Amino acid sequence: MTPRLRPLLGALALVLAAAPAWVLVPPAQAGEVVLSQNKPVTASSQEGAGTPAAAAVDGNTGTRWSSAFAATQWFQVDLGAAASVGRIEITWENAYAKAFTIQFSSDGSAYTQAFQTTTGAGGKQSIAATGTARYVRINVTTRALPVYGYSFWEFQVFGTAGGNPGPTRAIAGLSLVNDASHKPILGLSPLTDNAVVDLTRLANRNLSVRADIAAGVSPGSVAFTLTGAKGSSYTRTETQAPYFLCNDYVDCPLLATPDTYTLTVQALAPGGAALGAAATVHFTVTSSATAPAALDVLFVGNSLLGTATAASGEDTPALVRHLAIAAGRTVNVTEVIHFGNTLQQTWDGGEVTAALSGAKQYDYIVLQEYSTLVATNPAQATNTLLSTYAPTFARSLKPGGRVVLFKNWALVDPAPFATRAAETAAIDTNYAALSASLPTPNLVAPISDEFETIIAGNGTSYLIVADGKHPNDTAIYLDAATLYGILFRESPRGLTNLYLTAAVATNMRNVAAAAIGY
Repeated sequence: MTPRLRPLLGALALVLAAAPAWVLVPPAQAGEVVLSQNKPVTASSQEGAGTPAAAAVDGNTGTRWSSAFAATQWFQVDLGAAASVGRIEITWENAYAKAFTIQFSSDGSAYTQAFQTTTGAGGKQSIAATGTARYVRINVTTRALPVYGYSFWEFQVFGTAGGNPGPTRAIAGLSLVNDASHKPILGLSPLTDNAVVDLTRLANRNLSVRADIAAGVSPGSVAFTLTGAKGSSYTRTETQAPYFLCNDYVDCPLLATPDTYTLTVQALAPGGAALGAAATVHFTVTSSATAPAALDVLFVGNSLLGTATAASGEDTPALVRHLAIAAGRTVNVTEVIHFGNTLQQTWDGGEVTAALSGAKQYDYIVLQEYSTLVATNPAQATNTLLSTYAPTFARSLKPGGRVVLFKNWALVDPAPFATRAAETAAIDTNYAALSASLPTPNLVAPISDEFETIIAGNGTSYLIVADGKHPNDTAIYLDAATLYGILFRESPRGLTNLYLTAAVATNMRNVAAAAIGY
């Protein structure tokens, strides 16, 4: 950014050059701690390798984050856990923002606004922004120097670590529902900030939004407000579960009308008081086909993901890539597959450390746990997800990225369960709880559900090889078609047959499409 430097700044640079490189910002005010220092950060962009987002939380006023030269940008810090925030302090470089908002979130998906200004003056700003948050985000929209982007030396969040946990997280997520099939459209659900609903890639336009309530919360009602950038609006208060924007499986006309929308959902106690913080998401509906961007996907798992087909020698991630290429799509696959391992063992072996270091970011992270662990030891599976993997997601997922939990199928031998039906019930219950426990936007790939649908009419040998555990070629195709539909947010019904007969492949695709909401 040399062109923006003024002669006066040249003199300042000489002073800084003579100072130690570790010049620190002033300490927090009495009773406060800096919650943000050296915590994981993400940003909409960075100008170059020398001005990364992490430089704004390193406690060093000689390093900075600098964005791309564009008007709309954002920067976010993950505090690691919910904390009581008292204020935000920003030390701007010359490229400051005149207009910006600061938002808080407990899950990195639904945000509440804590501060807004259109008269920012740069320099060193101390902003009173109070509340409980794990994620603190600044959205910058008007540049002081229009030919550049935005830049600050330090972005500091002050408050009390482990303080008052604040309001209950009443809204666990918002699902875009196919009213015809009564199923959430996976990939588009849960709705996250800046999602794009491409109507041309959906099977139909019978859409609504369902508010999914957090475990243990019993609202008296849920209030919805949907507003469009073009002036449209719709409000509704639902008093009975399930809580739908336009009543139970009733089409919402605005969701089939191209526009950019803001949806705010507030759970209310039986007496009418707010129950927890409101959930707010911004998304766009378009009826103009958009060229799908290349996806970066990390697959972590064992032999249920890594078993290769006899027909082509491809495992499930490779087959997803093959289907994508045949459909004119691009997916860049990173695999960390270790046969026989739990996710914790793969972590402990150091095999996934580089993939989740933050050096590369992903649109999706697909996690496949050991075949029976979630069913038989949900506490261990939950601990691995929340304590080992979840802390990496803020740095490893792109904005709007999601975690996909690969729901394993029941084995032919159900032990220690008395029947496969009992094993399947445990799988369903425990994967739902596992998903609900994770604050990062996530979804469960319904692989087990699809297996049971097909096995009911064809027997276990139709999908599972003689060892009673691993998938055959037909099952691997089913898995890949399911994941393709989730990752690319479109029906897999039209995919190529690859090595299967047309009748078998069509049946697998139809089962997959129905399970993921198409």
